[in-house]
Amino acid sequence: MRKCDSKTTDLRAELSRALKADRLDQALDLYDLIERHKPDEPRWAHRKGDLLRRMGRSDDAVLAYERAVRLYSARGFDARAVATARLILAIDPSKGAVLDWADAEAKRRSERQSRNAFQLSC
Repeated sequence: MRKCDSKTTDLRAELSRALKADRLDQALDLYDLIERHKPDEPRWAHRKGDLLRRMGRSDDAVLAYERAVRLYSARGFDARAVATARLILAIDPSKGAVLDWADAEAKRRSERQSRNAFQLSC
């Protein structure tokens, strides 16, 4: 196991303990640390958004969810990107562009894959 993976595992265990003990501020700090260690992993931004929403910090939750949408889209998890975008809209209906963005990313990726498949078949 790489050192970074070990550190993330330790942080995840600490996060689990903080959440079970309802130490939400500590859990939020741990989400920040985990995101620094795994910046391309959308789950952490999504879960951080869930926690912020639970804490009543809707504006901050929206920011975390927006980051999760971008990361889900970048990794090709289009359904999750759209579902997370809908979460954002439930909190702040004025953020309609995030749903358009998630759909646009999925469409662009699909078009690239179609072009590549066509080029390979020629």
